[in-house]
Amino acid sequence: MKPTLVLIGVAVLLSLQSVWCVQEDPTHGGGHGKEHNPIHKEHYHDGAHDPHYDHEAILGDRQLEKEFDELEPEEAKRRLGVLAGEMDANKDGFVSRDELVQWIMNSFRKLDMEDSLEQFEESDENADNKVTWKEYLSRNHGFNINDFKDYTEEDAVSEFTKVLEEDKKRFDAADLDKDGALKKDEFVAYLYPADFPHMHDVEMERTLQDHDKNKDGIITKEEFLADTDKNDKQLLLLEEERFTDFDKNRDGILDKKEIKDWVLPDNNEAAVEEAEHLIERSDSDKDGKLSIEEIVNNHEDFVGSQATNYGEFLPKDEL
Repeated sequence: MKPTLVLIGVAVLLSLQSVWCVQEDPTHGGGHGKEHNPIHKEHYHDGAHDPHYDHEAILGDRQLEKEFDELEPEEAKRRLGVLAGEMDANKDGFVSRDELVQWIMNSFRKLDMEDSLEQFEESDENADNKVTWKEYLSRNHGFNINDFKDYTEEDAVSEFTKVLEEDKKRFDAADLDKDGALKKDEFVAYLYPADFPHMHDVEMERTLQDHDKNKDGIITKEEFLADTDKNDKQLLLLEEERFTDFDKNRDGILDKKEIKDWVLPDNNEAAVEEAEHLIERSDSDKDGKLSIEEIVNNHEDFVGSQATNYGEFLPKDEL
């Protein structure tokens, strides 16, 4: 086999994995990739709140974050007051927990779409508003699919071809109209499958194929830790703790529901956590909801939340 082809295979394998890592929570490790967590980073570092967690989540890009950071306090309060009125869906003068959760969920979806559109435009080489599998590999990984058509049986690239086949299944699942290419709304499902129920089966199949060694439909702790470097004690401890977190009923295995919660986490849980975080910090009268005044008085907290993507949510005539 040509050495250059082996190197191409390794390079493409690594680049495919890098795409998946964008969608993972950086606290996740130990070879358990392909987990969906598009924008969530650690909210706290060494016990201290990280404001960039909120800024990047709500603004979607660094430039917007910089622009907002440059606003005068009074202008920030003015904009937040308008924004709070939009959050108040039933117009009763308060933002309830549920209203805030729904707002944050909408922010998550918009951020996913924004990232997807950026990658879509980069991948759509002929600008025909759709991305073929060949275009995706070529643009994102510098790979021509014909380079490997005669080498798929070689042991040296067996892992590469396995990963490629799994990713092609994901691509095909996202291709709802089966025309061999992904439109913009299909492309976001390819990148962020957790948000789209029609993508769940292929992601579950991928995870079981990777981890369920005896094909019994569950994942034991041993199977979960199989790819973890046993010489790295700190990493091993972290992975053991993660397994315990996912094993909700503490029976020592991950059943299908627990596997789904691991691989396809619901954004609603993260939105609830963020909403409760904001309410705890801003609800001065402890009535479980936020008045417009409470939100504006605590504007620095809301600037750093996923709930305040000004560019996406404020009425254009209010900006």
